Amino acid sequence: MTLWIYLHFPALQLDTLYAEHEYPLVIIEGRDNHVVQASTCALKQGITIGMGLGSAASMCSDLQVHPYDENVENQTIEEIAQWLYLVTSDIVLLPPKGILLRVTNMLSLYSGLDNYWHTLSAHLRLRKTRYCYGSGFSPLSAILLGKSASNIIIDDKDKILAAINDYPLSATELDFKQVEKLARVGIRDIKALLAVPIQDLARRFDIDLVNYVGKLLGQFKHPVNFYHPPEAFCSHLELLYEIENVQWLEKPLSRLLKRLEQFLTLRNQVAFELELILTQRDNIKNSLHFTSAQGEYACAKWAKLCQLTLESIQLSQPVLAMTLKVIRSGEINQSVTDIFDGEKGQTTALELITLLQAKLGQAQVNKPNLSDDPRPEKRSQYIAATKPTSHTLRRPELRPSLLLPEPEPLCEIVSLIHGPERLVTGWWDNQPITRDYFIAHSEQGRWLWVFRNQDKQWFLHGQFS
Repeated sequence: MTLWIYLHFPALQLDTLYAEHEYPLVIIEGRDNHVVQASTCALKQGITIGMGLGSAASMCSDLQVHPYDENVENQTIEEIAQWLYLVTSDIVLLPPKGILLRVTNMLSLYSGLDNYWHTLSAHLRLRKTRYCYGSGFSPLSAILLGKSASNIIIDDKDKILAAINDYPLSATELDFKQVEKLARVGIRDIKALLAVPIQDLARRFDIDLVNYVGKLLGQFKHPVNFYHPPEAFCSHLELLYEIENVQWLEKPLSRLLKRLEQFLTLRNQVAFELELILTQRDNIKNSLHFTSAQGEYACAKWAKLCQLTLESIQLSQPVLAMTLKVIRSGEINQSVTDIFDGEKGQTTALELITLLQAKLGQAQVNKPNLSDDPRPEKRSQYIAATKPTSHTLRRPELRPSLLLPEPEPLCEIVSLIHGPERLVTGWWDNQPITRDYFIAHSEQGRWLWVFRNQDKQWFLHGQFS
């Protein structure tokens, strides 16, 4: 027997978008304006699921009303599936309110159904989303018990069959016309339906009913499509109201970063660059980039980097929605440290570079690097802080520790001590030089680096410390 568990989320939009609100709030279906989801405060004031909007408004003067949005629940179902993928593998999405789990293959890993369900429910409880559940020997039996909020987890087929017998046909996946047709012949619950031989059902009713009974009992195959986490991260969030202050973006952004953390944790990866697309009024889109030199996956680390970057942003229009994408990601680099080096602080060099780039901008954070250009003024250059420095082996050279930005005419009397060292180079970029360099000693006691050009002119280029 293959065991299945169905998780049903009756108030997913309410728990996702409005969980922190403590005032009476309802979600209404737009077609006939009846209540499909209600907050705890609304339920305490007598509002019930299925009640009309007029009746609900008359019972609560400060009632907040929001339309039902199926897209929100579809997206949230995928997020919950990613979250559950950390503890279980065979997941089937049944949007907008359900997730089906094939349990049998996981029981050997968790040493039984009780341990599996304890781990799964504790993991799901962290999302603080209301749900009901049920187990079954077929997908349809688990769905029936889960949607009916039976909240039973058992693996005994006879007990499961006894549990579903008492449910009316209106609780099944059969359409309304089939339920009415069966009611006319006295079949109003599952027990009465299963008492009719399958041959009689095939002769008196359509094939859909026969297929349903066969799948419910596990006699017919029930094909399902198992969920596979996406390879690229892209998460969208519609804001509940227009945001004009940059600092107010941090709270909704943290929700996207939590989704990112789940995504990266599943793959044992880190992100090096993120793109945040702000959808503003008049359909203006503003793109922001956040980078991490060593790569991060934790929500707290990325939230700090995003906060530093957002401090320098000015909003031209209010923000209506935001989308977070991963531009560059990779495997986690396991840093190896010597046990005898001792404690060297809480921040690594790459973390410090990341913080400086977030605060000042990537173009403002550089590091020195020696190039292969033999011209002294072009030998030392600045490169991006995250780029690797060159490590070419060079012969020891007598060079001053203080080099002038540009050579200056030599205006003092010196004694030539060492040299000449001729440099004839730079023909490849139309900036050629022909110079004879000397180490000189001035009357004031300074050791200077001077050169003579082809026109017999003397220049000062550096000073030895």
